Amino acid sequence: MSASFNRHIPEDMLDEFVMEMLSDQDCAFWEEHLLTCPSCQDRVAQADEYVRLMKSAAATFRTHRGLSKPPLSAATHA
Repeated sequence: MSASFNRHIPEDMLDEFVMEMLSDQDCAFWEEHLLTCPSCQDRVAQADEYVRLMKSAAATFRTHRGLSKPPLSAATHA
């Protein structure tokens, strides 16, 4: 990744970072950036919480609908 450390994680990459969908190289770059950037640390924490809440809501929905397993696409990213 050729970004300088004065940049913040772009929104689309933030989502991919939280869902562990970035390449190993991009992930390593942004993990290093996160060590020194409180702004991005806060954004990642908020995105992590959002993903956690959405997974919880999906699990609750499946339980109330009598579904025993998550859809295949959700199972591959969990």
